[in-house]
Amino acid sequence: MLRPVANDARGVVSVHDAILALIPALMAFAALAGAVLSWSWGTALAVGSVPASTTIGYALFYNPPAAVGEN
Repeated sequence: MLRPVANDARGVVSVHDAILALIPALMAFAALAGAVLSWSWGTALAVGSVPASTTIGYALFYNPPAAVGEN
């Protein structure tokens, strides 16, 4: 369950934690797809870097992290 970070939020995954987990998952999926489709590693990782970079851009510019007291 994704929720914003709160003072008492223990065991709750924040949106930014999910984004940090999603970045290597996208790259691993691209490497796996590249191996299945017989792509070169460079091509597979270039294809995987597009959604990973988009995810990083979303996390940094559209939904940036804020201190707990700034909400």
